[in-house]
Amino acid sequence: MFPRISDSIRPVLWGGAALLGLGLAACGGGEGSDATSATLAAATPSAQAQRAIRDVGSLQPYLGIGINQLSYYDGSHAMADVVRHSQFRSNSWGDASVDVNGAPTSDFLMIFSSLRMAAGTYALSFRGQAEVGAAGIPEDGSGDRPYIRNQKYDSATNLTTAELVIPTIIRDNAWLAFSGTRRSAGAALDTGVTEVHLWRPGYPTDGSVQFTSEFVAAMQKFHVIRGMDFVAANSNPSVKWSDRTTMRHIGMVGSTGQPWELLVALANATGRDLWINVPVKANDDYLQKLAQLLRYGSDGVNPYTSAQASPVHPPLAPGLRVYVEYGNELWNSGPGFWGFGWALDLARAVAGDTTHPIAYDGSLASDPYLALRRWIAFRSAAISLTFRRVFGDSAMMTTVRPVLASQVGDANVFFSEALRWADGFYGQVRTTPPINRTARAISDLWWGGGGAAYYDSDTPPTDTNEATMSAYFAGLPSAQFGRDTATDAIWSRGYGLKSVAYEGGPGPGGTPTGAGVAPPQLAALYNADPRMTERMIAAHRVYEANGGQMLNYYVYSSSPPWDFVNDLTPGVVSSTSSPKLSAIDTLRVGERGPVTLGTAVPGTVWLQDPAASIRTYGGGAWSYGGQAIRFNIGTRGKAFAESALIPIRSDLGGTYSFSINTIDAPSGGQMELLVNGQSVGIWKLVASTSGQPQASVSLKATLPSGLSVVRIRPLNNAIWVRDLVVK
Repeated sequence: MFPRISDSIRPVLWGGAALLGLGLAACGGGEGSDATSATLAAATPSAQAQRAIRDVGSLQPYLGIGINQLSYYDGSHAMADVVRHSQFRSNSWGDASVDVNGAPTSDFLMIFSSLRMAAGTYALSFRGQAEVGAAGIPEDGSGDRPYIRNQKYDSATNLTTAELVIPTIIRDNAWLAFSGTRRSAGAALDTGVTEVHLWRPGYPTDGSVQFTSEFVAAMQKFHVIRGMDFVAANSNPSVKWSDRTTMRHIGMVGSTGQPWELLVALANATGRDLWINVPVKANDDYLQKLAQLLRYGSDGVNPYTSAQASPVHPPLAPGLRVYVEYGNELWNSGPGFWGFGWALDLARAVAGDTTHPIAYDGSLASDPYLALRRWIAFRSAAISLTFRRVFGDSAMMTTVRPVLASQVGDANVFFSEALRWADGFYGQVRTTPPINRTARAISDLWWGGGGAAYYDSDTPPTDTNEATMSAYFAGLPSAQFGRDTATDAIWSRGYGLKSVAYEGGPGPGGTPTGAGVAPPQLAALYNADPRMTERMIAAHRVYEANGGQMLNYYVYSSSPPWDFVNDLTPGVVSSTSSPKLSAIDTLRVGERGPVTLGTAVPGTVWLQDPAASIRTYGGGAWSYGGQAIRFNIGTRGKAFAESALIPIRSDLGGTYSFSINTIDAPSGGQMELLVNGQSVGIWKLVASTSGQPQASVSLKATLPSGLSVVRIRPLNNAIWVRDLVVK
């Protein structure tokens, strides 16, 4: 729902005076104390024993978390190798000259923090030679600045090793300066170095542990890790597989995001399910290779095409699931959301071609935004079908779970239009262009769907007065949150999908424009308030009561006001105890809240009852003094003109009878009944006259306990329906 604040480069210290803080390797320095907090447990794919088996059907909530892009200012402290967070810059503080793997090709600076860094001894290594100095400001105001010691060069391996000693916690901008660089013994000066690593205190230097123990612990509070920002989904221009970032890359990455292998490694290390966001412009070959990488692993550049005894980079570990989303918020035309324009261009290119699936029922050349809604569903379905070919039918909706993400609350009918189009096109075999060789239900294409689940208070966080803060928390979440959740749940369940929020959570003062009513520092005060814990728990209960089944919270770090770390006092290790994380601690061990959405059955649902939460598509004209809804004619195989989605709630699962009361039904009129996306049968209506209700015959269907959504739609005539009766 909300655009992210731009991850622009934070300002660093400029000018020659700043370099006076450098401690060159040749200058020596005092002894520093090693950090002792990093207690390591080898987090490998064998860590599946740690995994809490959880799903949407579990008694306890199923929770996700988004992670941000790695940077020197992200505050996650995620990687054991600090270079993964670091940025290379020239000695004049401009962009560094780098090779295809991100390694500097001339003398450079390596910015490794702009927040806080823990004291201790960090292990530095790189291929080539250089004089290395360190800069950083001691937080305690002392003169104990960081320095380099024990630098050695091995000419046989062209490897330089050294130690970065940080005697006491440093704050603000910190960097290493590399001068007199040579890539090899015979290389000229000022040619840079390669394979730079800077390992945190206490971690092995062979790469066997990639993620910090605290970050793993933070991720294990959740059940799903969503890597949208991690792979730069909003700005990722990748088309070909060769466009992607590989595991050979060092330092901060650009618009192509982190390597897929690193995201898979995080899922494996934590034993948590994975949510991926596929680049908007990725071609079919890219889709296939991505699916192969997840199933078989890779050699660091290309995926394997079959199982390997010892893959260089392992696939997703057995027992873990992968959620697959096309791009991110492709409805969002806000700044930084490049995917909207890319998807719109792709849709426009085929909008007038009636042999293309999105225009199968007529040209969309005059309505590019309808074309966009359908394109999002079309490409998302294509991704799903590609993963089906690579993983096999049995893995779909179990191991592989494609998701149709949309604008919250079916805003601008992005969700309903996508579902109606997909139901019409994929629901029938088509032997002439556009061809569809296999008829599929919506639930054969996607596992879940829905919009975001952000919420705020009706009282904006404008100041720190207790009256304002009390009113803010008393109004968190606003009533709109429940209504939007219900809308998404009704549309998704009505087509047989799980109701999923791709991201969401509280963001004090956040607005749809991303500007925010509250500045980040003020938002941080509200986030750090202990009342945030209680209100998040209450908001999650609202989400569950209105049919929500899986909420991915946004975001662990680096994006005020939505982040989960403490922005008032940035940590020196990954945060595991903020008020927001405390809410997650409580939610994950408690039971789900009851669902209250929908009319209790057995019972009768009057289609004009505002409390029934019915969602309609089409005109929905009223008749007979407001007694009934009119449904216009629909055509099987096309996007149906009108339908109603009716949420109902049963305490006990079992077989129920369904009938409708019609008014002035035409002779031979037919109305189809679908329950949770599956067609149950067709009512062949008895003609009635004089405005008197006429009961149809009964159709039987099985309901699970809890929420179900009934969908009714006409097949051959305009029909007036007053009630749905469930016995």
